[in-house]
Amino acid sequence: MEEMLFYPIASGSSGNCTYVGTKSTHILVDAGISGKKIETALSELKNPNISAIFVTHEHGDHVLGIGVMARRYNLPIYATPKTWQHLPNSVGEIPKPLRHNIIPNQTIFLQDLAITAFDIPHDAAQPVGYFIETKSQTAAVATDLGYVTDTIRNILRNAQVLLIESNHDVDMLKNGNYPAHLKERILSSTGHLSNVAAGILLVEIANPKLRHIYLGHLSEENNHPQLAFNTVSNILTINEVSLDISVAKYNDRLFRW
Repeated sequence: MEEMLFYPIASGSSGNCTYVGTKSTHILVDAGISGKKIETALSELKNPNISAIFVTHEHGDHVLGIGVMARRYNLPIYATPKTWQHLPNSVGEIPKPLRHNIIPNQTIFLQDLAITAFDIPHDAAQPVGYFIETKSQTAAVATDLGYVTDTIRNILRNAQVLLIESNHDVDMLKNGNYPAHLKERILSSTGHLSNVAAGILLVEIANPKLRHIYLGHLSEENNHPQLAFNTVSNILTINEVSLDISVAKYNDRLFRW
């Protein structure tokens, strides 16, 4: 059985980028940090040749580096049609041959990887998460969720390794310095999942095949890594659920299986 690797290169309000790969195929989900930072992270992974980048949505913390990476390495970029229409100008020109559409429920096959997009509720043009699989291994990236639909739950139940959102502590957000309209946006059905919501989601989808969970997309203003970890862990304990969790980019690790 071929080894699959999963590594959150960056995860948070300042940038998001996740590496998923096998011996022969290597992809990024989002590239919301500079090309230089991505290259540095990839060198630590023994510099795999990236096959493609899959974009979840057009917000800057998810697309900052896609133009640079596309132009520098002639990389195919996959995004939903409306995401392409709403990319910020700061991304720069992406040559037409490198621009590829993906729509929800569509699967793209790259050598030994199958990558399927699925709808997520977020305040973007046409946002998606991704379910990635080989013949025997599965992984998923699901961040920037205002809430969790039954469809998303069913998809995530099939993942062995998972990056999910644990964006904020509700009390920190409500009592913090953000303006009222931004607090309302984050707490809305097209905003972000709280630590408590992430814990409840994991209780709902827990099953023996789930090997590891990364808690990701933590707010730098309205969360702390230890708080996110403790909140989710406490919810799992109360519900007598045992899962292997870590906080992406704080106490995470390259996961191989």
